[in-house]
This record gives sequence, structure tokens and C-alpha cells, in this order.
Amino acid sequence: MRIAYCTPGVGPSGGARVIFEHCKHLHKIGHDVTIINPSGNSPAMWEWYGDLGDVPVVRNVASGDKFDVVVATGMQTVSWSLRVSGAKRVYFVQMMEHLFFRKGTPGYHEARRSYDLAKKTGFQVITIAKWLQESLEEFGLESDIIPNGVSEEFKPSQQKQNYILIEGDGRNPAKDTDGIAWAVAEVLQQKYEVGIYGYAAYEHERAGQADEFFVRPTQQQMNALYSGALFLLKTSRYEGRSCAPVEAMACGTPTVRGIISGDDDLIHENNSLRVGYGYEDVLEQAERMFTDTKLRGKLTRTCRRYARKNLRWPKITKQLDELLGR
Repeated sequence: MRIAYCTPGVGPSGGARVIFEHCKHLHKIGHDVTIINPSGNSPAMWEWYGDLGDVPVVRNVASGDKFDVVVATGMQTVSWSLRVSGAKRVYFVQMMEHLFFRKGTPGYHEARRSYDLAKKTGFQVITIAKWLQESLEEFGLESDIIPNGVSEEFKPSQQKQNYILIEGDGRNPAKDTDGIAWAVAEVLQQKYEVGIYGYAAYEHERAGQADEFFVRPTQQQMNALYSGALFLLKTSRYEGRSCAPVEAMACGTPTVRGIISGDDDLIHENNSLRVGYGYEDVLEQAERMFTDTKLRGKLTRTCRRYARKNLRWPKITKQLDELLGR
């Protein structure tokens, strides 16, 4: 099939990484894949994610250029993708994007309109998690689930060291706007003399609290950070299906996960610890993960096994291929 993925941009993010993996693996199994990036970001930005091979990144396509499948990947791209000639249109939903904005703001309304437009214009919908599937049903959209996977390049690369890892920032209302992860880490740092490493796409306001903080680390640096950490500490209010815990699991590192909605079908008691989005609960489980070495050792083993069995892209790409060709 000729497949076009229409992206809102190629800045560093988990969502863009998943789009990258879709395109790379669909190309690998024989499809002709093009990434259409109307925002005009340099294709070199994709280098942060790895090698796309022969998959081109273009700003627009020639008039009359036709595709078998056109995939919208964000709220802006639903309307953009309607300008591209395609026999079939797909809306790939990785997050209910109105949750990225305060209620009543222009972005909030634009995101909600994208769901209505997709329904009105007959898009097939693919999403990444059960809770997103249920949320889309509230907008009258039926969807199929294709979960996020993890690259084979993520794997244990060093021995565990005396630090915990924090990923992410509080740039929008869906993320850790209350700084729970950092507040919990501060207690662990003072009480147990454990190190704190952090990374994010942008400098965090509390980055100075960390022993080391990495802005847009390379994949090799990320792999080392995950592998050496005792555990990943991640809190956010909402998340489609987090990339960081998936990548950490592949490196043999469990997660203490605080969240309101999301990651339900990713974080299980046999691979990580999941709690609600609240300081006391997150602190209790983070201390438990740190002090109970038997528990941490068990989760370290089982989370990697879970990633190998359930989260590798070749298996997931086969499901994606079947859905796109349906």
C-alpha cells in the first residue's frame, strides 16, 4: 500500500516517536510510506528518533498524488489530511488532546472539533489504549487498539546504580502540573541519600534539584539512564500510553506510576507499581520500591520479560498492517 502519515510537527515527544516507529516498520514490511509534515520542520529533526531509512519527510505532495491510506496523527492534521487524495482515511489517536488545554480555551475546542470532523468525514479510528477507546465512544467514534511498542534498541546496558529516574515536565494540564514526582524524589533524596537523574524534552523548572538532568538526550543516553536506574518515577494526570515506562521496562527497570487516567493496560502488578495521582500514595509506593529490594528485584526481572513478550514492534506492526488494509 501507499501510506501517508500527516504529522503536526517533528519536535521531540513520545507521540512523534510512535509515529516514527509506525512508518519505519510499515516500510520495513514492504509498504510505500511518506511522512507529510505541513509545518515545515526540518526533516533533520527526525534524526533524534533514529534512522528512517528510505521514508521521505515532505512538506506537501504533488497535486494528483494518490495514496491508499492517509493517516491523521493529531488534532490539526484531521483537516489537513482531507486535502490529500486517499482511498481511505485513518485518525490515529494517541491522546484525547483536549486534555492538553484548559477547558474553554481555543486549543480545547479545536481538539474536540477534530473528533467531530473525523466522525463526519468517515475516518477509521485507531487508538493506543482501552481508556482512549472508551473516551472516543463518548464522541460517537468506534476505534481499534494498536498499543505502543518499544524499539529493539532499548535493552539493559549497564549495572544498576544508586539513583532514581524522573521523566517529563509540567508543560500542560495533562502532565505533572503539581510536581508530585519531584516532591517525592526530594524526600527520597534526603531520607535515603539516593541520587536523582531526570530528562525531558525541555528544561524542567526543578532540574537543579537533580544530580544530573538531560534535555533531549540521545537514544543511547536514554538507554543508559533507564538501565542504571533503580526505578522510574513518573507522575502525570493523564496519558494515552506512556513511552517512558515501556522503554524503561525493556531496559529492565520498573516504574512507580502515579496517574488519574491512562496506562491501565500497560502498568500491571507484575511489572511495576501503579497508584493514583496523589503525593502521599506516590511517596508510599516509591519508598516501598526503594526499601523492598526483594520486590524491586522481582519487578526488574518481570518487567523486562513483559516487554519482550508484549511490546516489540514486529508483532504490533502485523496488527497495524491488518487494520490499515481492512
